[in-house]
Amino acid sequence: MSGAAPGADAPAVVIVGPTASGKSKIALALARRLRGWILSVDSMAVYRGLDIGTSKPPGAARREIPHRGLDLADPDRDFSLGDFLRTADAALEEMRPTGALPILVAGTGLYLRGVLKGVSDLPRRDPALRKQLLDLESRNEPGILHRRLQEKDPVSARRIAVTDRQRIVRALELAERGVLDAVGRAREEWLGPDRFPSIKIGLLRERTELACRIARRVDSFLEAGLLEETRGLLAKHGASGNAFKALGYREMAAHLRGEMDLPTTREAIIRNTLRYAKRQMTWFRKEQDVRWFELAGPAESAAPRIGDYVAGHLGSTGGRE
Repeated sequence: MSGAAPGADAPAVVIVGPTASGKSKIALALARRLRGWILSVDSMAVYRGLDIGTSKPPGAARREIPHRGLDLADPDRDFSLGDFLRTADAALEEMRPTGALPILVAGTGLYLRGVLKGVSDLPRRDPALRKQLLDLESRNEPGILHRRLQEKDPVSARRIAVTDRQRIVRALELAERGVLDAVGRAREEWLGPDRFPSIKIGLLRERTELACRIARRVDSFLEAGLLEETRGLLAKHGASGNAFKALGYREMAAHLRGEMDLPTTREAIIRNTLRYAKRQMTWFRKEQDVRWFELAGPAESAAPRIGDYVAGHLGSTGGRE
């Protein structure tokens, strides 16, 4: 997975920016103008059933413009960075022969870095070992898996929270096969050049406006039925599913457990989303060669100038409108 991406002579478009900045709308506008397909680069949109809280494109948009990177696994399954990168490479390979312009919409900085830089192939999951580790945890006091990780891979143990069972189990799985500190190793590889050329677009919003957009976005999720969607996920997959690491769903699950009322839950989602947006920008500001655009108001109003910028750069590389 560390080599060049399929069709690496043709550029892709990469759109970065915080949640609620308008990335999806800009991506759709570019796809319509430039005959593009969209690849979602988001660690939670990969899960089926997480529709409202991850703001997946509506069915009409997905029928009009092919989308990839969505609905890849059930929420009670651990879908890793390696799983996503294999899927992303397959999507890029599918796009290139059609002449479609790949448009990557990045919500998760770690996943984007992996797609652009690649990582060495890591061992796939071992269901038998995973079951053995989970059985060990169920028979002993909390924290036993993290202590085992401290013994086998102390660097990864320092990076992974004691409560993050999913990443602890994956790190132990790799450690058992002699792969230590996989994330650290990947970050060393990421110091090199991107695997394929791209035109990188960044979306910026004034802080107060972004906060208002996030609040409106959360309200729209609640009106669309986020509570009912969360209740259904709990009934089908249980509280340990990966869905309940996602913004909105974990707070709604707490509400359904009676830990806070709905107005308090709404405020918690808004507050946590604002914090997440700040972390996203920490990642994206480190991305090289991004052309940042300041937006105000509807994202569609900025689509023509962003489209002109992308079309101009595609023209200089033999692209097309």
